[in-house]
Amino acid sequence: MNNKYKELIKKLGKEKVGLNEPLSVHTTFIIGGPADLFYEAQSEEELIKAVELAGEMGIAIFILGAGSNILVGDKGFRGIIIKLSNCELRIENGTVTTGAGLPMSTLINKCLENSLTGLEFMAGIPGTVGGAVRGNAGAWQENIGDYVNRVKILSSNGEVIWIDKDNCSFEYRDSRFKHNAEIILAVEFNLEKKDNQKIKEKIMFYTSKRLGQPKEPSAGCIFVNPKPQSAGELIEKCGLKNSQCGGAKISEKHANFIINLGGAKAAAVVELIDLAKSKVKEKFNINLYEEIVRVGEF
Repeated sequence: MNNKYKELIKKLGKEKVGLNEPLSVHTTFIIGGPADLFYEAQSEEELIKAVELAGEMGIAIFILGAGSNILVGDKGFRGIIIKLSNCELRIENGTVTTGAGLPMSTLINKCLENSLTGLEFMAGIPGTVGGAVRGNAGAWQENIGDYVNRVKILSSNGEVIWIDKDNCSFEYRDSRFKHNAEIILAVEFNLEKKDNQKIKEKIMFYTSKRLGQPKEPSAGCIFVNPKPQSAGELIEKCGLKNSQCGGAKISEKHANFIINLGGAKAAAVVELIDLAKSKVKEKFNINLYEEIVRVGEF
């Protein structure tokens, strides 16, 4: 272990830092090698401290939420993985403020309890609020960014500031936060009051629409849809459903999903990703771009 790691562990607390932590257990894909260091920040203050210390020491950082929409390399991550567990939630009338580490499922349930509508389309989508906002997650022509009022971030120079929605650069499956070192700490939503039963019905409707998606471990959709086309339909038309490499397979249910049949390696997933890209380009002259984030060494 190098001296920088030893110093960081000492400052964060030896009992709080995991060594050579297998990242497969922290991702929905159940794929990925070990992280040199693994630290779970229980509060915003702990997160900021860990980021500042690691940054000062020149140690690579990756902020982990629920582990969806990522593919961790088989060789793992050289640096520190900081898992965000800031799950604070405050509701005042139609204004909902949440910590970035709050699971989306918890937010949706709390909105239902308080008769607040708007985010029902996110029902059944795994992940945390911070991750969803970073990627402007959504479904069926709705995006989470549409309901954001402002976002609290740790800026690249260490400042904690609020960014208004208009400055978040929300686009389809994109935001400013995917293109810089800013870390989302909290999110404020503007939602409307509505009859509780109607909200429940919408949640059930969107949940039922996801029943056709694969149940096996996956990262979610691999590719961004090249509007107006669907990535899954293009891949299916190339005859790639059920294509398999090792323990990884393009799902029979939805071709924009690659599933882990058990013991799949990141290298196998990458091989299937490259196959889909090349075949779609060859047949339709369309470039597929990845929605998932690759993390670590492959």
